[in-house]
Amino acid sequence: MEQIWLGTSWKMNKPLSQAMAFCETLAQRLPQVRHPKIQPFIIPPFTAIYPVSQYLQQHQIPCLTGAQNMHEAENGAWTGEISAAMLAETGAALVELGHSERRGAFNESDAAINQKVHRALRHGLRPLICIGDSADEKRWQVSRETVVRQMKIALYGLNEQQVLHTLVAYEP
Repeated sequence: MEQIWLGTSWKMNKPLSQAMAFCETLAQRLPQVRHPKIQPFIIPPFTAIYPVSQYLQQHQIPCLTGAQNMHEAENGAWTGEISAAMLAETGAALVELGHSERRGAFNESDAAINQKVHRALRHGLRPLICIGDSADEKRWQVSRETVVRQMKIALYGLNEQQVLHTLVAYEP
């Protein structure tokens, strides 16, 4: 059986105080339900990544942290953005890319997501690529084509090892 990744993305919820309270609860409950085939992860808001990562490490809680997005550039004048290098320094192990909210609200293209995937891998982050179809695509019966296109473009240019280091989440 392959490893199962099970996690939660908090979006723009849980300020730092709530994030740390969640970690305390997780520290109490995770040992009771831990399974060797399941890798749990938390994707908190940017402001909580470092403290949550530190807490989990210090208390030896086998749960990874991740980020909800990153910019495809290495660095530069990108006000309000965060780079893969910066995320790696926070203790983040993975980064969610291509979420439907980012694709829609910020017009993120499949090509930009591919660039982010490559950048994340260069900095030791595991990409968690979100793919999905809209209500219109379902109605027009092009869901399969949509998610296959998203996957092919997101993974374009990766070698086998890099693909094996990448996670994919389907958002219906």
